[in-house]
Amino acid sequence: MTIALASLAVALLAALLYRRSALQRERHHGHAQLQALMHSLEMLQRLQKHRGLGGQGAAAARAQCSQLADELERLWRELPPSADELRELYRDWQAVRTRADDFEAHCRLIERLLTAMQLLELRQAAELDIARQCRELEELARLRGLAVRGAAATRCPLPLQVQLRYLSLRLQRSAAANGALASALERLQRQLIEPLRVAISAQECFELLTPLIDEQLGELRRRLLAADRHTQETRA
Repeated sequence: MTIALASLAVALLAALLYRRSALQRERHHGHAQLQALMHSLEMLQRLQKHRGLGGQGAAAARAQCSQLADELERLWRELPPSADELRELYRDWQAVRTRADDFEAHCRLIERLLTAMQLLELRQAAELDIARQCRELEELARLRGLAVRGAAATRCPLPLQVQLRYLSLRLQRSAAANGALASALERLQRQLIEPLRVAISAQECFELLTPLIDEQLGELRRRLLAADRHTQETRA
């Protein structure tokens, strides 16, 4: 009887230790995925800005674009171990870096980054909904990139007008709950899309929309940091 009880106690202890080890591995995995997502968010913000600045010819914009390129190089050198999907995008980034004014090349790279973020989030136990919101935010960032290019002309080219109108319509739902966004869209309509002569500069377009994008990215960053702190506290 004593031997049987001892064997049972050993078995229970082994099961508890295994369970504890499994939980630790799961929490470590969750932390690693969150770190990769946070790294991805930093890349996304800089790539979107690089695209917007690449459509401007001013010396200050070119200098800022070059600075962002250096920051992106650093982010690729410092990839978290769990971010293999991001490592695969480096060759595409090298091509984009040499063509800062190539809007479509930026869009393709950002689309691949968003897909990688979605995969990273799927491996994360908690449902944070970060990747989906980043995809929605990309519509506003695309609007910025197109607006900058449209404002560089005397009159916004018709193909850009079509895309700007489409994105503006897509963003109306968000604008209904965001007065600053609604005001920005109205200004673009009045000074860039509709007039026979553009009445807003490329730099003004960039400065008009960038705070709105950065604010939303900042909120996503805070959510990821909070989720990571929770993971760390649970591991303790």
